[in-house]
Amino acid sequence: MPLIRLARKLAEIMPGDLSVSFFVNSGSEANETALKMARQYHRERGEPQRWKVIARRNSYHATTLGATSATGIPWFREYFEPLLPGYFFAPPAACCNCELELEPQTCDLACLRAMERLAEWEGPGSVSAIIMDPIPGSNTGYPLPPEGYLRGVRDLCDRHGILLIFDEVQTGFGKTGKWFACEHWSVVPDIMTIGKGFTGGYIPLAATVTTPNVADVFRRGPGSELRSGSTYGGHTIACAATLANIGIIEKEGLVERAARLGEYLRDELNKLHRHPIVGDIRGIGLLWAVELKPDPRLGVGSWIREWCWDNGMILRNNGDILVIAPALVIEKDEVDHMLALMDRAISVAGEDVRAKP
Repeated sequence: MPLIRLARKLAEIMPGDLSVSFFVNSGSEANETALKMARQYHRERGEPQRWKVIARRNSYHATTLGATSATGIPWFREYFEPLLPGYFFAPPAACCNCELELEPQTCDLACLRAMERLAEWEGPGSVSAIIMDPIPGSNTGYPLPPEGYLRGVRDLCDRHGILLIFDEVQTGFGKTGKWFACEHWSVVPDIMTIGKGFTGGYIPLAATVTTPNVADVFRRGPGSELRSGSTYGGHTIACAATLANIGIIEKEGLVERAARLGEYLRDELNKLHRHPIVGDIRGIGLLWAVELKPDPRLGVGSWIREWCWDNGMILRNNGDILVIAPALVIEKDEVDHMLALMDRAISVAGEDVRAKP
């Protein structure tokens, strides 16, 4: 049966002891399920007072009500407030645009300390989970966590019995040059959500994957089962397609290839610093962002997007952040074509910016 074979395959490739999968249709459902799983886990263990969730500002976790409540981007929240109670936000670990206005060389991981203080203030015995994207997504341009940050969050959760949820819907399945982004820092969560590249985009499927330690509380007998579901989650065709996709990733060495192309992208993208309007360039594997630094009111990022569209390339921007997230199968000549168009677009945009009074 494809569902069983896929569950076994995931147990084989997931990091650490993440090996028990709950299949759903989308990343939104996967994150919603993870939040519910954390709440019920503590209730089954006799701690119903653990209902709060700590998330991070500027992180996106989906469009369902619970996952929107954990999303720290005002645009996604404002029309649906008041959202669910019990969600609290720590600063992001984004050294490129530090919310605390500190320097990474001397800050002593102040963003981590702020999260620790938030947990203490709310009462760690009332917190069910911390949810985060190990590498925040395209909305903020893939800021990499500083060394020691993810390990510190893992230690915080271990000290207080809090479940750690990693949202790897965008970063999983090779996009960062490893199967999962958290592997770059050797930190394993209690629950991981996966989707998007999971199926190669061919059919809807996602999963919430946890450890036997967490899953066993839902196996104690009638009434303890996870009270969640998904009508088409684990659909036979979706599971078969996903197994085929994972097989191709393995057979063609696409994870390792993404790591090699990532090094090439890093070196080539850094050449864009010759343009005065280019600011920070950051990323890993096949996830990169070029942040522009003119007055945001000029809309330069959107102008570059339109220029690229007119010249035959779809480029995503989030304001003045240009987002690069190509498919695992992109060829080097396609990368070079993409880079050449971006270089030209930024050049023309820079000339236009300098011409404005």
